[in-house]
This record gives sequence, C-alpha cells and structure tokens, in this order.
Amino acid sequence: MGMKIRTIIVDDEPNSREMLEHLLLATNNDIEVIDKCENVDTAFSAIKEHKPDIIFLDIEMPGGSGFDLIHKLQETPLNPTVIFVTAYNQFAIKAIKYSAFDYLLKPIDIDDLNDALDRYRKKVRETTSSSESFRSNAQKFLEHVGSMQKIKFSMRNGSLFVDPDEIVWCEASGSYTIIHFHNKKDEVVSVSMKEVEQILSNLSFFRVSRSAIINLRYLTRVDRRNKICIVQKDDVICKVKSSPQQLKLLESS
Repeated sequence: MGMKIRTIIVDDEPNSREMLEHLLLATNNDIEVIDKCENVDTAFSAIKEHKPDIIFLDIEMPGGSGFDLIHKLQETPLNPTVIFVTAYNQFAIKAIKYSAFDYLLKPIDIDDLNDALDRYRKKVRETTSSSESFRSNAQKFLEHVGSMQKIKFSMRNGSLFVDPDEIVWCEASGSYTIIHFHNKKDEVVSVSMKEVEQILSNLSFFRVSRSAIINLRYLTRVDRRNKICIVQKDDVICKVKSSPQQLKLLESS
C-alpha cells in the first residue's frame, strides 16, 4: 500500500464538507481526510499541526476568505497544494485557473474531482518539492484575483457581475439595495443591505448607517456637523448620510 494523500477540507457549510469527504473517500483508496474546518483560523491551525498534502479550500467564508488563508500560508514554511472548491463566478475562476493548482465548481462533479487528484499524483511523481511552485502560484493567484475579481448580486431577472472598484456606495431600499456606480449608473439588486454587507465584508467597504455602505477607496471627507461623509470618484461626488457612531469609527480607523 502506497503513501496516503493527506487532505484538509475548509468550508463554512457543513453539508459541503461532508459531501466532499464522501466523494474523496468513495473512489480513492489513497486519500485521507485528516481534518475538516469551517473558517480560516481553525484551518490555519490545522494546517500547521497536520501539514497536509492538499487543502480543499472554499473562497467565500464568514470571518475571512480563502484568499486570507493563502496570505497567511505565504508567511510560513508550509507548502500545501491548494484546490479551490467554489461556487464563485467566471471572472474569479479565470484567475484561479491561471495560477492555482485547480478548482472545482459546486456542486462537485466526481469526474472533475478525480481528474484534479490524478493531476496531483502526476505532479508528485514529477517533482520532489512543490514549495517554490506553491509560492509563485499563490502570488500570481492573488495578483490576478485582485485585478479580475468580480462579485455577484442577484437581480429580479438574473444576476449582476460587478467589479468592486466600480461601486461608489450602496443604498438600502426596503428589502432591495441600490448600487451606485462611478459612471453615474444605478442598479437595483434583489439583495438586502445586510446581505450586501456580507458580500463586501472582505473588501474595502464600510457601513456608515443602517441604509448606506461606502467604498473607502473614495472617501474624501467626514463631516460630523452635518452627519455625512463624502465619497468621490472622478466627477461623481456623493454626500452620504451617516450615523455619528460610525463617523467616529471612520475617523479613528
């Protein structure tokens, strides 16, 4: 019996973790799932303890994304192979495909999973160390995701894919949200302000009131007297009403 491929699954959804473990063990005798983690912090601790060969990593998780885990791993001698398991949109997937070892789309196709594992086995046979490859790929991955990443908002008749840098601010409208763009165009998405806040949580956005989220890249002024903050992108200037408490947080950050 050959060496086991030691894996860790990182996903905030329990059903996704269980399903992936089932698929891994059902058709692969050389796979061992040594831990399953629900967030970046527990995953980082588990990786340091177990030093797995492969991490199956979700991208969007509360409290920190898969990108954050890659950042943390780059600061250590750890060099696992990362395979992304994601429902992420096509634009981020192009970046992942360019430099990460592989990605799997949810719901996972067993043939795609086994193909990724076969490619990993081939890589192990062809090289004795993947450290340099992991680091260079991780760096490329972060650079490309940073430049290509788009986020998805649900709309009444479909989905809207958006470059976060194009958003100046977001405004609550009942159970919907109005996205204000720097080109003076607005889009109404079928997502609540709370959900928008979660979608933007790992990006440079800040909720200034119950009804507004601003892009911190374009924050130019905090006006406590009038309880507003001013965001500006090119010739688009917006005065956004803000709560006194949030304005204090902005000034102290």
